[in-house]
Amino acid sequence: MADEAGANPIEALEGGQLAEALAEAMAGLADMFDLIMEDAETVAHEDGVESALRSYKEEYAPTIVEVQEHGLQLANNIQAGASETALNDLEAAETYNTPWDLDVNF
Repeated sequence: MADEAGANPIEALEGGQLAEALAEAMAGLADMFDLIMEDAETVAHEDGVESALRSYKEEYAPTIVEVQEHGLQLANNIQAGASETALNDLEAAETYNTPWDLDVNF
């Protein structure tokens, strides 16, 4: 919620696991694009189609590489956030005092 502070370390861990899956999916994205485009050119059998596929590959290959890099960076950032959340909770727990530790004289 917008009016709350803090993070749920369990949700952060789950996010880290999803980020790992994202990183695995992104790792070979550019190579897979190249292979798919090469296969498409091979089976095209028409000069116009082969030329169009080459042009498409040349135009969009840098974008695919950029998407791959952004996906990997996003995965790293999610994992780093989960790690920082756990570390922050650990540090806070070491210095946390509950109100029940207070001596109150009535």
